[in-house]
Amino acid sequence: MKYSLLKKASGVFTTAAFVAIILPFSATHSLAEDDKKFEHTLTIDGAYYLKSDYQKGGDHFAKVTGPFDGILAKATWATSYTIPTPLGEGALLSSADVELKGSMEFSPLTIRPIVTVTFSPLPFLLFDAGASIGTGWNLFGFEGFCKFQNSKYENLTPFTHYYHTHWLGATFQFDTGALIEGDWTHVILYTYYQMVYQGITGIDKGTFWAWQNTEGYVNGLGYDFTAMIGYKMPLFVEMVGIMANLYGQYSKKDYGQFADTYNKFMIAKLHFIAKLALNDKNSLIVSTTISSRRSFSTEHTKGEEEPHLVKSGREWYFDRIALSWKREF
Repeated sequence: MKYSLLKKASGVFTTAAFVAIILPFSATHSLAEDDKKFEHTLTIDGAYYLKSDYQKGGDHFAKVTGPFDGILAKATWATSYTIPTPLGEGALLSSADVELKGSMEFSPLTIRPIVTVTFSPLPFLLFDAGASIGTGWNLFGFEGFCKFQNSKYENLTPFTHYYHTHWLGATFQFDTGALIEGDWTHVILYTYYQMVYQGITGIDKGTFWAWQNTEGYVNGLGYDFTAMIGYKMPLFVEMVGIMANLYGQYSKKDYGQFADTYNKFMIAKLHFIAKLALNDKNSLIVSTTISSRRSFSTEHTKGEEEPHLVKSGREWYFDRIALSWKREF
């Protein structure tokens, strides 16, 4: 999910967002071949946001109007255990495995544990299921954990209400280097589709809420689709690529009394990415993101105004520059 330290975010449904999709995988790699079944990683993410004021109207691009709109920070510790589950003989079926993964995510405004189970029957196909539960607080006016009430976002009490997610997903990934040998033959293809329910306990259906300083969430079932094409090289800049991300709610009824005006909406993001291989244990992902959000038929300056406005189109804007450092142990 999106996480913020000092960012006033607009009212949009956010994704499980920018994850470590750009993993150092090869479609021919089998985890069953590794001697080490336990794996521990630490990931630290940060980003810098430029300011783009809202503009009324239909589909358009909002220009950058200021040099600074916030920063974000998050740290995640993860431990995974891999169980070989060969389904037969041969390179494809013998590499099947199940990965059990537990993570703890920290941001200045929230904390939550995450559990995931991933089954890989084939090197290029994975299925995953997971859940998380967490709580948050508000710090220096930034909304870690709020609900929309009386036309404004009001604080929720930590450890009284809980944020929770539950999901099922499927991944297809392929490396052309599996078919064509060579250091320069690795075109990486990756797609992921996820069905995810997210909500906050103890609030009514159709109530907007904010989590990790992002407004505009509602309880309900949503989707998240990611597609990436990248090129992997035997260089310090190990991979470059373009990733598209689409997500939203399945039903506008999740927005309650605002269903016909605010309406459901598919958020679209485009990431331009590069992965740097610092050494055998450390990697760094650098990315820039162009995002989209609802545009409305009337002028507004704050996200908390949006539930009362009428959606009129899509507004594109330059979102952020991000870094993600990963350390393997």
